Amino acid sequence: MDKQEFYAEADASSTGPLQGIRVLEATNYGAGPYCGTVLADFGAESIKCEMPVSGDPVRHMGPFVGGKPGLENSTWHLSIGRNKKSITLDFGKPEGQAVFRDLARKADILVENFTPGTMAKWGLGYRDISEIRPDIIYVSVSGFGQFGPLSNKRGFDPVAQAMGGLMSVTGEPDGRPLRAGFALADLMGGWTGAMGAMAALNHRHETGEGQHIDASLTDAILYGGDFGIAAAAHADYVWQRQGNSTDTGAPLNTFVCKDGQHVFVHAFFDNLWQRLCKTMGRDDLIDDPRTRDIAGRAKNRHFVDDVVAEWTGQHDAAEVLRLADEAGVVSGPILDFGQIAEFEPFLERESVAVAPHPQHGPIKTSGVGPKFSRTPARVRTAAPTLGQHSEEVYRELLGYDEDKLERLRAASII
Repeated sequence: MDKQEFYAEADASSTGPLQGIRVLEATNYGAGPYCGTVLADFGAESIKCEMPVSGDPVRHMGPFVGGKPGLENSTWHLSIGRNKKSITLDFGKPEGQAVFRDLARKADILVENFTPGTMAKWGLGYRDISEIRPDIIYVSVSGFGQFGPLSNKRGFDPVAQAMGGLMSVTGEPDGRPLRAGFALADLMGGWTGAMGAMAALNHRHETGEGQHIDASLTDAILYGGDFGIAAAAHADYVWQRQGNSTDTGAPLNTFVCKDGQHVFVHAFFDNLWQRLCKTMGRDDLIDDPRTRDIAGRAKNRHFVDDVVAEWTGQHDAAEVLRLADEAGVVSGPILDFGQIAEFEPFLERESVAVAPHPQHGPIKTSGVGPKFSRTPARVRTAAPTLGQHSEEVYRELLGYDEDKLERLRAASII
């Protein structure tokens, strides 16, 4: 199937499957904004509230475009802020809270990621907002959830990775626990919140009822923890760090090639191993008791890895990958982000997306994950400048006149 065939039924006017849904974001840093990004990527109108003058703290975090710090130069902000509208609003003040309530009345989904209890302290918690918008879907993203013994504990991405088990299985066996290179708990916490919001939208469609979604970074890591909990509880198996390989089978590892480049080879299953053996010219290992099945290769995985490493060391990476592809063996190059930004297959799929920015011109960022054949979800706009949509939202959506806006500006509310 080619791209044109996949999108043959696409609605050219669609922004995505969530078109017509309005999201109000009271978010900062990572996890909450990631939740809003998913919803915005899927076509929702996301209105993000940022502090006047300073904006979201991520605007002050590098790397910066051109190496120059500035509110509009953070590549983190340029990635996480795409497809959104930005307004300035200090809702920590009573006057700002009144404005926030006006915005909430117009929203379908509200996303916040303050320390549990903070929004309620400001009169903006779920119970408060549901009184003025009964069908609101209110998403709270936090380190450890809105209830439970750890709910008051502050949590950021690395702590969730640590307590959710991810760090215990990341790294080499004789090394210290490592966090994932990505802010994976932030990402997964945001994605979990977005998943919950979309499920709640379906419930609201059926019943008219809104509800509170409690998404936590630690829960998200646990949710993605594979067989770890079940194995520890029922198989007397506590997953340990194994580097890039696994003690349940082989080969599944990175291997260095003749030109010094690394590739990943996954021939874990018997049919893949047999294909790889033929490609390597090692048909003798297909029926060798040490390597003929997964259990044998698991027991002798260091021997298996040595055999594969000897083969890859005789060929450049491109040749290894070509031979593996021709044989139907799962493999891939180890790409850095500089290579990814220019990788034509990813550009073709819009997995690497490009959108115009008013100051920087075309900006590349990650594209939308799932592709929708009828309602394409794409990176439509680059991240907004601070307060870029304040006038539009306050005047057109809320109907505020100039006198009211001037009072709010004078009080540093917007």
